[in-house]
Amino acid sequence: MQQQTGFVANREEAAERVERLLGYAFNDRALLEEALTHSTDPRGSREATYQRLEFIGDAVLGLAFASLFYDDYPDLDQGQLTALRSANTAEEKFARVAVRHGLYPLLRRYNCADLDRIVGHFTESVSGTVLSSGDLKAPKVLPDIVEAIAGAVYVDSKFDLEKLHEVALVLCAPIITKERLYEDPVSMLNLLGRKHREELVRVLKIPNVTIDASGNVLIDEHKRHSETFIILSQLNFLTRVNRQVKVAVCEILLFKDGTLVHGPDATTTS
Repeated sequence: MQQQTGFVANREEAAERVERLLGYAFNDRALLEEALTHSTDPRGSREATYQRLEFIGDAVLGLAFASLFYDDYPDLDQGQLTALRSANTAEEKFARVAVRHGLYPLLRRYNCADLDRIVGHFTESVSGTVLSSGDLKAPKVLPDIVEAIAGAVYVDSKFDLEKLHEVALVLCAPIITKERLYEDPVSMLNLLGRKHREELVRVLKIPNVTIDASGNVLIDEHKRHSETFIILSQLNFLTRVNRQVKVAVCEILLFKDGTLVHGPDATTTS
């Protein structure tokens, strides 16, 4: 935990770490230092903190990924493009990226024992991975750092969106592609977390399976003979399981084309 919640006092070293990570040399390192300054820093009243850069970074990362997927996937509709952008800009994913790159110790802050403890707990829970369970609440400071660094690059590069694209591919790696999104829909439901699950559910349709407005699982008649149908039917009795969870379970049990891929009568593997 100490490694992930400590503090790099040598600010030149902190800047060099970020530049090595991004493969980008700042023209104005003061922007990077601003991106690495929390509002609790006692100099915050005299020096800028990361909040403004986080604001523009949040917006420009969304634009960067929207542009990237618009160009790369001309076959996708608006809903599918939105799901891809959301998967790559989810708050928890950015938090895991910050852990993976060890960005929190580079943050200049003051009297943050409680925040350090929360970040340390999150770091231990995710073990440095970037895949999400959807069940952890990410400390907001972690995605803020990622967005602030992106904002700093954008401003420093004179608002060069192409340069920001290059940096985002490194900073936010691994990028979730169309293939990954649709080959592993359950992981993507989890990755987006509760905030975006409903949005993704509208995109990942389940052939032969529907869930009505009350959350009841419905299956076409030809599926009723299978043990999988029994499993799905049992979900109807779990009144505390919300509709999004039922959708995820259906995705686990049925492949997108209706081929069974999990469960006791599965004939293929995913």
